[in-house]
Amino acid sequence: MRFLIFCLPSMFLVVLGRAAEKVDYVQDVVPILRGHCVACHTLQEAEGGLVMESHDGLLRGGVSGPAITPGEANSSRMILRVNGKAGPRMPPEGEEPLTDLQIATLAKWVEQGAIGPDGAVPVMLDLNVPPIKTKADVLLPLSAVAVSLPGAKTAVGRTGLVQINDTQGKLLHELTVQTSGIEKVNSLQFSRDGGRLVVASGVAGAYGMAVVYSAQSGETLHQLGGHRDVLYAAKFSPDGKTIATAGYDREIKLWDSRSGELLRSMKGHNGAIYDLAFSPDGKVLISGCADETVKLWRVATGKRLNTLSQPEGEVLAVGVTADGKNIIAASSDNRLRVWALNDSEQTQTNPILVTRSVSDSPFLKLQTDADGKRLLGLTEKGELVVVETSSWNAALTLDRGAHRSTDFAFLPDGKSVLVTLSNGELIRQSIGDLRRTEKGISRAQTPRYLDSVKLVDVEESELRQGRHQDQKRTLQVQGGTVIMGTIGERGEFDAYQWQAKQGDVWAIDADASDGSQMDPFVAIVDAENHPVMRVRLQAIRDSYFTFRGKDSKQISDFRLFNWQNMHLNDFLYAAGEVTRLWMYPRGPDSGYNVYPNEGDRWTYFGTSHTTHALGEPAYVVRPLVGDGAHVANGLPIFEVHYENDDDPTRLAGKNSRLIFTVPEDGAYTVRVSDTRGDGGDGYGYRLAIRPARPAFKASTEKPNPEIRRGAGREVVVRVDRFDEFDGPVTFELQDLPKSLVSSFPVTIERGQRYAVGTIWAAESAEPWDGDVAPKVVARADVQGKMILQQVGDLGVLKLGDQPSVVPSIQPTDRELGFSDSWTLQVQRGKSVSARVIVRRKEGFAGQVSFGKENAGRNATHGVYVDNIGLNGLLVRHGENERGFVLTADPIAELGKRPFFLRAEVDGNVTTYPITVEVLP
Repeated sequence: MRFLIFCLPSMFLVVLGRAAEKVDYVQDVVPILRGHCVACHTLQEAEGGLVMESHDGLLRGGVSGPAITPGEANSSRMILRVNGKAGPRMPPEGEEPLTDLQIATLAKWVEQGAIGPDGAVPVMLDLNVPPIKTKADVLLPLSAVAVSLPGAKTAVGRTGLVQINDTQGKLLHELTVQTSGIEKVNSLQFSRDGGRLVVASGVAGAYGMAVVYSAQSGETLHQLGGHRDVLYAAKFSPDGKTIATAGYDREIKLWDSRSGELLRSMKGHNGAIYDLAFSPDGKVLISGCADETVKLWRVATGKRLNTLSQPEGEVLAVGVTADGKNIIAASSDNRLRVWALNDSEQTQTNPILVTRSVSDSPFLKLQTDADGKRLLGLTEKGELVVVETSSWNAALTLDRGAHRSTDFAFLPDGKSVLVTLSNGELIRQSIGDLRRTEKGISRAQTPRYLDSVKLVDVEESELRQGRHQDQKRTLQVQGGTVIMGTIGERGEFDAYQWQAKQGDVWAIDADASDGSQMDPFVAIVDAENHPVMRVRLQAIRDSYFTFRGKDSKQISDFRLFNWQNMHLNDFLYAAGEVTRLWMYPRGPDSGYNVYPNEGDRWTYFGTSHTTHALGEPAYVVRPLVGDGAHVANGLPIFEVHYENDDDPTRLAGKNSRLIFTVPEDGAYTVRVSDTRGDGGDGYGYRLAIRPARPAFKASTEKPNPEIRRGAGREVVVRVDRFDEFDGPVTFELQDLPKSLVSSFPVTIERGQRYAVGTIWAAESAEPWDGDVAPKVVARADVQGKMILQQVGDLGVLKLGDQPSVVPSIQPTDRELGFSDSWTLQVQRGKSVSARVIVRRKEGFAGQVSFGKENAGRNATHGVYVDNIGLNGLLVRHGENERGFVLTADPIAELGKRPFFLRAEVDGNVTTYPITVEVLP
């Protein structure tokens, strides 16, 4: 009892002493709020509308009213909820509650008037967390590296430490957390002149800070704070005058690098900003964010120029090519994307140019070398991947050794990089020359075509004479043999073996005999009866069929998921069939057209036509060397063997056609069977093992013979291609009347099926004497020989009256004569404007259509009339003019080509041809 009497006065004195103390907002209140409340009540994520990271926010309160009533702790919502006297109790269930002492501190602060800070609240550099010590002999991982542009200095960073070294590795300056406030080093960058170094650092959940040092003296020049969470990027502008910083708090800040003054803040992202990049002229800043977007900002004003939303995962790294023409971004969906960077002074669209799956792990950092030919990417797995910027395909994965890479920086020679490792080491690694990085890209061996082999016909029965039925089925023949045979039983195949030398090119033709029920299928095996691989195809983009499936013949409306990431001439693999994209979708209710854009579709690499179901997977693929190395990108690789069901160009219908380039000297066997596995007396076939002879057969459609004055008539020319001949074919006209003008010669481009020309008559054209039927001649270079073909004639032409409308293609800035020649220039990847004018015949006021997706006539492949809408290129009722846009895809062939439009009146009349020139 005496003890209690003795103690009570002491406790009373302690309580009185605490009551007399003034509770300080910064020292006493802020640590409690940051530890228990601020995570759910920030300016960006204010639950209940209550912001608790600032004194003003506490006084304002939330949707329920003021959180505190200065001087009245017992009626303040914040105090009542943390002590449980009002609901819901805070922090919520599952979170650590406040201690009695913490509640008493907050209550006393409110009772004392809830007085705020005297000035700004300082950044909380020290977190109230227990220290975790490492062993003394453990080297902390290196997290960042930078090389000055002159190459005189390097910098490496790890948690709490940055070291600046000379080129020999000698330590020049050591910058520590005690002197500069550095925690984990997330990025390092030298200014272009090498005189300054900026470090992005901070502590997650506490603050973000960029520190600028003098690279000469190691002196701290500026501490750029103001971020509420850790920084991931701090970048100098190319002229060194501005520093951009960004991190987890979703905000970008621009600073004057000389004074350290904040110039402006830029908001708009909805997630952590992982990377920043300036355009080479310093006018545009590119940011990559966890909200799956890339944003472009005008540096001078802070205005957002564009948002690129194609990524399907967090954008982890961004960059700009050295020429300033392209934006590069890598995201957590394992994709590398490239967009065009247009005029930085204008708010424009930035069309996506490339989407590639280049690694099976996302890039965390990317950088191009000095000449822009290669891009190096650091993956989440810690691998370094070399990408060729000519094709944007991955070419090489550098050997990383036992430890994962954490960062890299190019050295001035452009052929090697400094790489930081997770074990704390810094290594120098060569990325080799371009020839090495091209390993794995398909290189077709030089084919050798045989001219001296003569074909010999033979019956299968003759080859089997003297053989017992139980003997092996493989029959020995010579190259150049044509066999007439029969698949006698269901499930049977016939096999014929011949000797072939590496590089020889053979054509395998399998046709059903007259009246036969057979649907031939052929396959080639080697001497050990293994299928012979023709090519390996690496998927670089994945997709699937949407809206509806496709039969085995359709060429149009291939609706594919993520079609925007595909490009003309891409190879599309689906269910063993490879086709090729010919025309872009023309709007939301359309899909790709595939080659040849008319008739039945073509296949490639000898694959067979097949049907495709809704939702069926499809892949954009690229060919690889048969056994060559490749970079794993997380997508499949498909092996295509020498086998075929139907002629890839459909010229032979359901009969089989296969071109076989011999991979090495040896014996090879052709197996022929019915594709359904049927057989019997009615399953006869004709099999030819013959030397391949690339060739073509030219043809033309005769035009409407009446050439109207002031207009033209279209002439369609086509070419059938045999034995994989894919060269250009040029058509010329002979004996055209002098009163007429034509766009000939007209060339069918490499790999294309058709082209169109026009024959045009001036309004003042005079009739000619007699019947004139102009002749058509085709020529092409086939294996180094110029081949001429007499195609036929266009029929007898006659001169007609003026049509209902006389159309003309005109520039947008001036008006020319309807028969004036002029050139419209368009750069690859860009668009230009022109207009079509119609002069109407008296009494005709109807609409004039110039077609839809095929409105542009005879443009080089990849040049097309763009933005035509559902009605196509249309001059409306009573109007005389319509503007249009001509776009050149990056694959469009450079050079000049005649171009015209076709009005769908009076049997289709054409404009006078102009010239469209595609520029680089």
